[in-house]
Amino acid sequence: MSRPHRSVRTSRLASFFAIAALALAPLPARAQCSPDLFDTVPCCNPVVPSLPVIPAVSQTSKFICFRDCATQANVNLCVDIDPPQPITIPGGAVCGVYLIRFKVKTCGGGQILWQGNLRAHYSRNWLEIDPTGVAVGVWRFLLNGDMKPTAFLLNATTSPNFIPSCRTSFGNKVYFGGYVDYAFDCGTSAWTAAWALNHDCDTFHHPTGGFSPRPAPGAGFHPTRTFTFVGPGAGFVVDPVTTPVPVGPSVADALRWNDWGTLPNICRGEEKVAGSVQSFGSFCVCTLSSGPAQYENTSVNVAGGCGSAVQPSPVIFTSKRIGRWTNAVVFPGLEDLNVNLGYLTYTNACKGTNTLEFFEGATTLGGNPGFDYFMQPLDRAFMDIGTSNKNPNNTVIWIGVPHVTEGIANINVP
Repeated sequence: MSRPHRSVRTSRLASFFAIAALALAPLPARAQCSPDLFDTVPCCNPVVPSLPVIPAVSQTSKFICFRDCATQANVNLCVDIDPPQPITIPGGAVCGVYLIRFKVKTCGGGQILWQGNLRAHYSRNWLEIDPTGVAVGVWRFLLNGDMKPTAFLLNATTSPNFIPSCRTSFGNKVYFGGYVDYAFDCGTSAWTAAWALNHDCDTFHHPTGGFSPRPAPGAGFHPTRTFTFVGPGAGFVVDPVTTPVPVGPSVADALRWNDWGTLPNICRGEEKVAGSVQSFGSFCVCTLSSGPAQYENTSVNVAGGCGSAVQPSPVIFTSKRIGRWTNAVVFPGLEDLNVNLGYLTYTNACKGTNTLEFFEGATTLGGNPGFDYFMQPLDRAFMDIGTSNKNPNNTVIWIGVPHVTEGIANINVP
């Protein structure tokens, strides 16, 4: 990517002073718009992060079905997102892990169509400057879990474009993975969110060969269909073809891990990374014939300062094009969205392990100008992915069901 034009550099300079002025803001805003503290201890060491209390969010949303990588359904809906609830066990709350209940519904009538409690693993935070010059704190979580269609929806339609056929085999449950960004307006103290949930075709979410407790039968469940929820829905344009994907060198952000052997205090300090994200061609994974090139064969190769790494594996890892938000004055601004999923090699230097892992997450590209808490501008593409271990003591790949996450990668590219 070329260097920013003068107008962009001027805008970033103005943003710098806007963030600096945040230090003079009233205490409540300053308490929320603050770093998470994961970089305050050496990697591999325990850390007590500073995370905000986040309220409920209600907004517009979309339900999208892709078939053969082309848009088959694009429905405007609404959603209620309950406040993140810490997961508690004897000994206290599990560090950085929450449950968030999503209720996707019709707008106006409010009939719930889908709902589920999703596990949310905290990923990272940063600052943005919105078009009016106001500082916005953003906290990203990686999501995974089961969503269930309601009786109302099942009575309304049996179309495979709206009801994944796999749900009848698994107790009316459909697994989704994704992310949510919570944004706090440091001036008005208002919260909003941007998010996506994705259930992919059999190749990814119903693999055979012992990789999943929900494998597809010989005839398949939905080998050519995928299903995605997105919010906010207003102003979101579905585009499985021309949405850009992350490509370029990475000099930030970090790798870190959850040490599940030390429940509930599992959080460990992050290690800064360097490396690159490369693209090796577009194609359609979810088709029996041909379709638009929605998926980008993506190479992730980053290493941390303590020796941990996320690197290519012999198996596929992809960036899946979803579309973009087009309203500059509503969070997340003018931003493109990819869903990431596939296999990478994960080296955990703190544990001394090297494993093949299934990673899931998302990449956002563009949006409002981002800054770290040292007032340095950030690159414009943020990739956040996490492993899907079967359980805290097992490194077996476990795909297509609610899972725990050990390794988390935050990767920035131009």
